[in-house]
Amino acid sequence: MTQDLASEVVGVVVSWHSSQGKYWLAPRQVRKLGEDLSLSDYQEAAKIHPNPRQREKFETIAQWMKKRGAKEDTRLSAFI
Repeated sequence: MTQDLASEVVGVVVSWHSSQGKYWLAPRQVRKLGEDLSLSDYQEAAKIHPNPRQREKFETIAQWMKKRGAKEDTRLSAFI
């Protein structure tokens, strides 16, 4: 993945139902800007987002972040 795909997500609102405990009571609808999402958010969205194309895009971003040494709570904005 190039940085272009990551940059494409900046400013885009990403929405999905999260089961992660960090969003209060799960499942909770998460609506955040792509740059504010962490690695764990992208991994979760890649598994459960309703749109298959978006899932693929989020998986690619998660892999890209992991290759750069991101931890679970590292946000995309740290890399762009």
